[in-house]
Amino acid sequence: MDKTISRKFFNDRAEHWDDTVRNNDAQKLRRMADRLDIQEPNFVLDVGTGTGVFIPYISEKLNGSGRIISMDFAINMLIKAQSKFSDRESLEYVCAEIEALHLGSAQFDTAVCYSTFPHFHDKPRALRNLTHLLKKNGTLFICHTASKETINDIHRSIPDFQDHLIPDNDEMAQLLEKAGFVQVKIEDNEDYYLVTAKNRG
Repeated sequence: MDKTISRKFFNDRAEHWDDTVRNNDAQKLRRMADRLDIQEPNFVLDVGTGTGVFIPYISEKLNGSGRIISMDFAINMLIKAQSKFSDRESLEYVCAEIEALHLGSAQFDTAVCYSTFPHFHDKPRALRNLTHLLKKNGTLFICHTASKETINDIHRSIPDFQDHLIPDNDEMAQLLEKAGFVQVKIEDNEDYYLVTAKNRG
């Protein structure tokens, strides 16, 4: 998994990303957001925000009472997101890799990884860093608006992304537990994929 290739892939496609990807169906996004138990007020880390597809739905959950830091390692994706949501004062942008993001320990109540986990270049390190960033008992959501099988099949069809895969359920649970997460729950069906876990702290 070459992060330079990945970054170039997303930067090159940022301008027209919203017109071409399959993960921006409004009904599916709203249903996914409804499954996430995000209480207000809340400090949320939107990991791999891309063009900000999921930002409006997280914002609705906060009902104006929280903050969101949207981060991505592809600067052009962040620029696109910022152009769409420039009027939101509670929203900040950070260009960084989740494996190396440093914003202080125990900052966030919630971390949301929407349609991004397969692209983490070092999944164990990314999860360990998320336990550092989340408060004790903070919640991690890893979610997609398609099944694991569908996501993996799409990525296997892209030459540079053939190893950008969601692990099987046992491996995913082990990755999370080794990183310091507990109460791991994995839902995978034809409509969506959702992992929920709590930071042991």
